[in-house]
Amino acid sequence: MTIGVRRFLATEALYGIGIGLYSLALNLHLLALGASGGQIASISAVGILIMGIGALPAGMLAGKIGRKPMLLAGSMLVAAGAALFATGRSLPVWYAAQAVASAGFMCIETTEIQLLFRYCRSRREESRAFHGMFAVFTAFTGLGNLVGGILSRADASAAGHAPSLYASAVCIAVLSLLRLRLLPAERAAGGSGGESSPGMGGPGAGDRPGPAGSDASGSGLRPGAEAAAGAANGSCDAAEADSRGRDITDNGPGDSDRREPAAADASGRAARGAEEKHASGDCPAKPSVSRGRRPAGRVPRLPQGIRRLLRNRSLWLLAANACLIGFVFSFIGPFMNVYLKFRAAWEDDLISYVYTVNGLVLFAASLAAPKIMERWGAKAAFTGAFLGNAGLALLLLIAQPAPVFAALLVLRSGSFSLLGNLVDSETMSSLREEDRNLYAGMRAVFRCVGSSLSTMTAGFFMNAGDYHTPFLIAGVLLIVNFMYFRSRVLPLIIKRDDNLRGKPQAGGA
Repeated sequence: MTIGVRRFLATEALYGIGIGLYSLALNLHLLALGASGGQIASISAVGILIMGIGALPAGMLAGKIGRKPMLLAGSMLVAAGAALFATGRSLPVWYAAQAVASAGFMCIETTEIQLLFRYCRSRREESRAFHGMFAVFTAFTGLGNLVGGILSRADASAAGHAPSLYASAVCIAVLSLLRLRLLPAERAAGGSGGESSPGMGGPGAGDRPGPAGSDASGSGLRPGAEAAAGAANGSCDAAEADSRGRDITDNGPGDSDRREPAAADASGRAARGAEEKHASGDCPAKPSVSRGRRPAGRVPRLPQGIRRLLRNRSLWLLAANACLIGFVFSFIGPFMNVYLKFRAAWEDDLISYVYTVNGLVLFAASLAAPKIMERWGAKAAFTGAFLGNAGLALLLLIAQPAPVFAALLVLRSGSFSLLGNLVDSETMSSLREEDRNLYAGMRAVFRCVGSSLSTMTAGFFMNAGDYHTPFLIAGVLLIVNFMYFRSRVLPLIIKRDDNLRGKPQAGGA
């Protein structure tokens, strides 16, 4: 793996520990301070809505200021939210803490996968890096769960689980500082990875973005710069095209628009030579169009990102699938500790051990995901993952002994993590580089819409003391999600794989 990927995965361990502490302690901390299940669900839903409102603007902002700064800012906000939860003792403070933490998670969710992919040199490395990130994260999440249980027993005088939340804040703040120092700059990522695989839409040297705010296409050149390359042979029209290139609509690069680094440098030199030739008077003077002004009567165009969003049908199909995934997840995932506490009637320290085992199961699922995809293929892998999850959710609906319930709950968590990793990795990798920021924002928005609705619904059942019906709803929704995924999303993934088989990949077998 490239050095950027290795450093990203190494520092991911701290994020796993921090989130392990946070995820175990938060709900139990609020319950210990007198919050009801319905209030906890409302706090979660508000946080999800905040993420949904800001996710698409955050994805667009990442394209302007860079993904690495957004990722670091998000980590610091999550650390601040965890510390605020630890100090707060009232409902308004908890809502404020959730708002801060949710803003941080929003920044992380809309940047981390794209930044990691930016450090990769081939689609194969993208897949392995993605699943490696989740393997490291989930393994150390289990360690964080175990440490959280120890901290809660060591300081019985503390109200709630404040020590675990403080420790989470420290871990995530240190993570931000380490990544600030260790991660390569995003603009240099393509160079560290080597060549890009033609036609796969993956990051590479030829996809290097321009400065923040520039109209850079996926080829790494402004549209007019390619025409300006012909000016080296004496074409004055090419120089004019270069001067107007900033106003040309960028429809995104195709396979033929990709350039190797040397070609990009040669094109840049040719463009500069054409500009000098034009300035020296060798070419006849022609009226130019100012970048900030448009000819009279011309209708102003929408921003490039909005134009691409409106005309890209694939983005909307993938975003709708993200909404369904979020709707299913939030019926069970965020409330595992609540189900164990009230349905299984287990104590907090025993719940921490269950969470530790859950982290190991998630780790194994993350390692298994790429091998399952490579061995079985997309159709069989997604069919097994969706239907297996639906079966486990419906099985949890049945009344059973507490240890069996806990074991099935952990198994369902691992299988759903495998499903989510497969969906996120394959859908993101199926898109071109210039569409990934938009999709990350849309995915977060649509997933948050689904999650907020299901969180409020789950809170309604928990307030009524019903800890069975959410599993029934989750099972049925998984079957619905599978039907949509197979008919609308899977063809996009298979089409990308078919295109890749006909073209050689760089840096991979």
